[in-house]
Amino acid sequence: MIKMIRMTCLIAVTPFLLNLTALLSFASENTDTVIGADLTTADEVSESGSDAGEDIQAGEETTQAVEAHPRTNWGGFTGYRFLSVDNYGGRAAEYNYLRSGVIGGGFLNSIRKDLRFAVDGAYVNDKDYNGDLLFDYAGDYRVHMRTESLFHNLDREQLFSPNFPDNFAVPDLAENYGIKADQSLATFRYKLHDFPFHVNLGYWRLAREGSSQLRFADHAFEGTPNTIIAEKRPIDRQTREGTAGFDSHLGPVDIIYSFLIRQFEDNAAIPRSNFVQRPDIFGNTVRTAGDQQHNEDPDSRYIAHSVKLHTSLAGGIVGAASYTYGKRENLSKLTDIQGADQASVTLHNVAGDFVYMPCKEFTLGVKYRRQEVNNSSPAVLSSTFSVPGIVVVRPSIDTQKDVIVATMSFRPSSLLTIKGEYKGAFLHRDLPASSDVRQTWFLNENQDTHRGTVAVLSRPLKGLRLSARYSYTATDLPSYGTSFAEKHEGELLAAYNMTNRWGVTANYRSIRESNDQIERRLINFPLAEPPVYLPFGNLLSRDKASDNVTAGAWFVPVEKLTISANYGFLRNSTDQGVMFSVVASGSEAVSNFTSQAQIFSLSAAYHYTEKLDLSLALQRVYSFSEFQPENKIFVNSLGTTTGDTSGIKEISQLNTVESSISARGDYHLSRNLSCSLDYTLKDYDEKNSSLFDGTVHIVTAYVSTKW
Repeated sequence: MIKMIRMTCLIAVTPFLLNLTALLSFASENTDTVIGADLTTADEVSESGSDAGEDIQAGEETTQAVEAHPRTNWGGFTGYRFLSVDNYGGRAAEYNYLRSGVIGGGFLNSIRKDLRFAVDGAYVNDKDYNGDLLFDYAGDYRVHMRTESLFHNLDREQLFSPNFPDNFAVPDLAENYGIKADQSLATFRYKLHDFPFHVNLGYWRLAREGSSQLRFADHAFEGTPNTIIAEKRPIDRQTREGTAGFDSHLGPVDIIYSFLIRQFEDNAAIPRSNFVQRPDIFGNTVRTAGDQQHNEDPDSRYIAHSVKLHTSLAGGIVGAASYTYGKRENLSKLTDIQGADQASVTLHNVAGDFVYMPCKEFTLGVKYRRQEVNNSSPAVLSSTFSVPGIVVVRPSIDTQKDVIVATMSFRPSSLLTIKGEYKGAFLHRDLPASSDVRQTWFLNENQDTHRGTVAVLSRPLKGLRLSARYSYTATDLPSYGTSFAEKHEGELLAAYNMTNRWGVTANYRSIRESNDQIERRLINFPLAEPPVYLPFGNLLSRDKASDNVTAGAWFVPVEKLTISANYGFLRNSTDQGVMFSVVASGSEAVSNFTSQAQIFSLSAAYHYTEKLDLSLALQRVYSFSEFQPENKIFVNSLGTTTGDTSGIKEISQLNTVESSISARGDYHLSRNLSCSLDYTLKDYDEKNSSLFDGTVHIVTAYVSTKW
């Protein structure tokens, strides 16, 4: 069997190697080609604002280095991936397309006098692949192209069964859901030879295709029947982005301009379903029955212009400033409801940075950011099924946010660094005034947040690294029930390495958040139209604790064998007063939500001989979460029992164990030829339900070459 697999791999790789040989021959005849992996893309240029003059000098130095030593290397691999699935494999191997098939890939790198060229790629299946191409000619023309695809398995949730009075479930057909995400990138950069001026062009595309489960409801408290529906939803979406701009070094400053346009399109049909007629609390019809659109993901377009200036990045004083104007438009294609496509958002972003470095021991930096968000929305929408046919839209909020950051770094010696930072965020909302409570935003007009951070980094001994960080954040008027009024965050890190012998690392991070100013409102009972909201008599509170511990160790017990072990612990716990109804007092209950995960991993790598390498990796993840309100019976003001919290904890519990094993062997048949065998097991086990339990076995055998 082993001989058969080896022969199959060798036969399959032959055409691939012949193609690479032809490419190599072609590259040798055209000596103006080559590339290195350190090329800068147009996006990186616009983001970092790199010094064009320094870039030219670096390019000249690189050219001189490769001119004396031109080189070309190439290689590839091919083989077969055997995949076996027991039960449902979408959770065990969430990002694997669960099909067997031929795999392959290759690379070609060439560096010559004025030309750099590199291409590489790998193919697993038609939903999982990647390819990359880099081209540079004399530093004047740079091209980067990349494509990659990934498959994501999606769950199919089961609706409740059996039905209960006036509530019905309409499940979808049993089917495996999943989405292929395909991303492509192309950038081009042109330099005006000896003048520090660059033109940058870019194109980016993200496409998602496949299907998912759509769950929605035809439900109302004012009437029956109420239905929960699940159905298959085709996915065909794409986001496209184009960029164009330039950057230039003009004496003491660099200037960068970029234009960006991004458009999202949903090419699948908008879902339609038959909804029943619905009345208001007085029995008057507010929505007629019919086949209606729902759950649209509206198309949108975003356009932005950015201008950036900065001084030389070398020196004791560095300054930078930028301005961005952007506009996002809603391109809704709804026909049942008209007017949504008139909504838009205009953004104004201003930024300024100043860094002062009088000496190598001291650095001071100040950053300022301002963002203005101006929303434009129609006052009303027209609806085919609403009664009346006009729907009043709640006015949108315009906001202005200013952020100031001041940082200081002091390094009295090479073994000690002390850092401090202050960050202030000041938010203002232009809240529209309205006498109609349905048009009112229950938010504060202003909100100020202050954060102070101090950190210490030390290397007291050779191989030992220590760091500690603490920050405190305070917000005067938290906006939402999940927002914090105070936040404490601390982190400790210790790492020690004994060169080529052993090493340990440990990290602890703790976050504590609190808020005892949560306001809630109740709808006054008996109900009225429009509804009357009354403040809840007591302020609710929320406390959240997060802890994250990681530890790892590696050692070399014998020559050529390396063993490493790691442990991770993550826990979030939130205690909060929760209201289970907004139409009656007495429905609040103290509740706790906890989520926790523990990760254990062990791996070993053994260089058995010059021809054989072996490796083994084991991992197990224990996850747990639950929502637990206090045991309470709710009684309204009339003394009538309206409900209780029994059973909520049981239906919210999640307890899973995820296990994985990976073993691999690489055998070098010759200096240029090797073969590999890889086995991976992934298992998902949910203790409270077997719906998503499953195991995936993957065996990959392939042969590779490198010249």
